[in-house]
Amino acid sequence: MAGIQEVVEQYITPDTLEEKTALWIEKIAAYRWREIEWVDSAATALLVVDMTRPFVDPGRPLASPNSAVILPRVNELLEAFRTRGKPVVWLIQGHHSVAADRGQLLDFWWPSPILEGTQDVEVATGLSVEPGEKVILKRRYSGFYQTDLELTLRCLKVSSVVVCGVLTNVCPYLTAFDAFYRGFRVYYPADGTASLNEHLHLAALRSICAWAGYVVSCAEIVDWLRGNVS
Repeated sequence: MAGIQEVVEQYITPDTLEEKTALWIEKIAAYRWREIEWVDSAATALLVVDMTRPFVDPGRPLASPNSAVILPRVNELLEAFRTRGKPVVWLIQGHHSVAADRGQLLDFWWPSPILEGTQDVEVATGLSVEPGEKVILKRRYSGFYQTDLELTLRCLKVSSVVVCGVLTNVCPYLTAFDAFYRGFRVYYPADGTASLNEHLHLAALRSICAWAGYVVSCAEIVDWLRGNVS
C-alpha cells in the first residue's frame, strides 16, 4: 500500500508563496458562488489547527515541507489577532493512548499515534502559545468533535472564525465545515493552510469556497482586522 511520502510534493517555497496564493484564488474562482462578506470583525476568533512539531518541523515523518513555508503567515495572523485582543484557540491532535481514546478504526487509517505528555503535542518551532490562549486537545480530525470548542466560542461571543493550519484537506477542513454547521461564518486563508501536495490543497479550497466559507489570503484577513476591508 502506498504511503504518505509517495504523494508528498513541495509545491510552495517562501519565494513562490505570494505568486501561488494569487494563482490559487484564480483557480478556485469558478467555485466561488458567493461574494465574500467582510462583516464586523469584532466577534472573530483565530483557530490554529495542528501547527505542531509532527506536522511542521522538517524531517518529521508526518510533516509536509509546505507546512513550514506557511508558518510565517500563521505568525502574521497571530500577531494581528493578539494586537487587537481577539481570541486565539489552538487545536492540537493528542491522545492519552490508543486504547483509551484513539480506537482501532482511527489507528487503522492513521497508524502514527500522537500522545499526550510528549514533544508531539508541542507547537512547531517558530510558534508560541501566549498566556490566556486556550489549547484544546482533539481526539479526531475536527476540532469540534467531543471537545469544548463550541462552548468556548459561544462564551467568547464569537460569530466568525478564521481557520488556519495543516493539512488543508483534513483537520482544518473538517473543523471549518463543523464551524459552518454550527452557524459560524468561516474565513479560510489559502496561504495560511498547507497540504501534502497542491492537488489536495486546491481540492479543499474549492470545496470550502463552494459550500462552507470564504477562501481569502492572510493579507486580506489582516486588512479586515485593521478595518481596511469592507
